[in-house]
Amino acid sequence: MDQFSPRVYMPMVLFYPNHEFDSQRKIVEKSQRLKYSLSETLTQYYPFAGRQTSTSYINCNDEGVEFQEARVKSKLSEVLEKSEDEALDLVLPTGLSWRGVRNNAALVIVRLVHFDCGGMAMAVCMSHKLADAYAFATFLTNWAAGTCQPEEQVAPHFASWPYHEAIVPPGPDETMMWLTKRFVFHNSKIDQLKVMAAESGVKNPTRVGVLTALLYKCAMDASKANTGSFQPAFMNQLVNMRSKMVPPWPNSSAGNLYWKISVSTKDESDATLKSITEQLIKGKAQIEGVKIEDWNRPGFALQNFVYDFSDKMYLSSSLCGFPFYKVDFGWGKPIKVSLKGTMLDNMFILKDTPSGDGIEAIVSLNEEDMVSFQSQKELSLASLAEKAL
Repeated sequence: MDQFSPRVYMPMVLFYPNHEFDSQRKIVEKSQRLKYSLSETLTQYYPFAGRQTSTSYINCNDEGVEFQEARVKSKLSEVLEKSEDEALDLVLPTGLSWRGVRNNAALVIVRLVHFDCGGMAMAVCMSHKLADAYAFATFLTNWAAGTCQPEEQVAPHFASWPYHEAIVPPGPDETMMWLTKRFVFHNSKIDQLKVMAAESGVKNPTRVGVLTALLYKCAMDASKANTGSFQPAFMNQLVNMRSKMVPPWPNSSAGNLYWKISVSTKDESDATLKSITEQLIKGKAQIEGVKIEDWNRPGFALQNFVYDFSDKMYLSSSLCGFPFYKVDFGWGKPIKVSLKGTMLDNMFILKDTPSGDGIEAIVSLNEEDMVSFQSQKELSLASLAEKAL
């Protein structure tokens, strides 16, 4: 799957308050420990310190990652009062979010940002060719363990995988423009959605399943409101395959290990919460118990991952339950973990809220569809996230 993954930087930021009211000297010591533990962690994650020279290969030449430091003349609390995009623009490396990774460029770029209060932001841009979101999280968790409790580090598992001549999907069009909004669904509202799905006849609906179905339905309804007619569409939901393989692959498996569940809405009768949720449940059942050799069988071949653009395409991914909020470098867990936007338009990314009391949905649509999307009746279950925290 590394070959099929886009050659772009994934932008993630973890915000840490200064719980201990550290002195300037202690802050400098923290920075030094981070650099040392990062270099030690890269001896295990050695491809991460390499360089990509072609579509299919990474040269593990130990050139290293890029580590930057910066200071923002504000308190962390003041930054988190801003909109999420404003806050992230202050701390992320400029111009890298979801942008293409050049040949021989660093595959991981870290930017440690210090605030006047002693709080910090850890901004990390990682090439999607190296890792999916789950591997990204386990890399950060291992690096954090190496900073304060090296004995808890878990060596990454680099799987042996059959080689395929990849038909590489096109990367994002960097000239396209779309709007990204964040919607928060509290657990009580998600429970209401599950009840609605169950009452319509869906068996054992899940939180992520019903919320993904709702977002897709609202996006299609928004598109219909703007075009005046129903447009056939499909949605690919990306799924972490580690626990679904037989035998299960360890959570420490590095690289990209995901697959897609496809939902087809050729007719307007398919575009219901019930139909979409049931298609997601059926698709999930079909990929349970997959073996490595199954990736070559008809209907599951890697070549089938290439998208069919004859209908309008939507893409969905869930980071819920991924261990980003467990990344503790020795001064506590992050109070906020943020992802900067999405790679494409017509895309939904779900992630845990900081307190675990709900799910945040990052939604990217074209401007017209976003206006209609926000006015959909079902979206009354969500609140629009105006601030970073």
